[in-house]
Amino acid sequence: MRLSADLKVNDDDLEEFEEIIGFRFNDRTYLIQALLHGSLFSGDKEKLSEFRKVNGLENKDYEKLEYLGDSVLGLIIAEYAYHDKDINEYAASKGLTIEGVCTKIKEVLASNKNLKPVARKIKLSRFVLAEPHVNIDGKLSDMMESLIGAIYLDGGSGGSNSDRNYSIARDFVYRSFDIDHALDRISISNPKGIIQEMFHQKGIGNPLYRVIDEEGPAHDRYFTVGLYLDERLLASGSGNSKRKAEKAAAMSYLEESDLDSQKQ
Repeated sequence: MRLSADLKVNDDDLEEFEEIIGFRFNDRTYLIQALLHGSLFSGDKEKLSEFRKVNGLENKDYEKLEYLGDSVLGLIIAEYAYHDKDINEYAASKGLTIEGVCTKIKEVLASNKNLKPVARKIKLSRFVLAEPHVNIDGKLSDMMESLIGAIYLDGGSGGSNSDRNYSIARDFVYRSFDIDHALDRISISNPKGIIQEMFHQKGIGNPLYRVIDEEGPAHDRYFTVGLYLDERLLASGSGNSKRKAEKAAAMSYLEESDLDSQKQ
């Protein structure tokens, strides 16, 4: 993001980012605040103070907006989950609680790991206001939440209508997060966690993962792992690490469970 000689944020850059995210701010100070990383002018308090004054900013960086955006995103996901009848069917078919499934949906949409791809999709790092030498990759998920907070506050209407503001923030989340396919991603994201909860709900014990076979030289091992309930082998999977093999075994078991449920 470019700054002019008087430290004002470049309007063309802001407009370009608005085009990418599909939302035009009524008050761009919210957007600038959401993009402000703490490293900018961190060694020059006087310059930072002038920057905030010129651009009309209330806070030192994006963090307060991040806190708000996290809450707004959580509400949007919870509301979506409440109205999605497929969640009830999925939970029943897997022997899971509704709360457990909804928690996993929030994880695949709003965890730090899963917020980063959304940030990259909208080219967020290009527009962050930070010192050039600072690696902001680890903060992209936080700044995604600050952007949601900024959109919520602005709402395209000067922040005067909370219902409209929420609706506009929700539209942005639906556009950017592929929320309609969240349920499809649960088993892919954490199959071992799903099996753990499934067994817990059914009261049948804990799943165990054991290495069945190892192949290859020490620097390039290939593992086959079995998923067991007590001493009974339920499924197996392979990979170039034990963790990947365990995940493959869990996925195999879930896929077999789906096939069995379809045959009944």
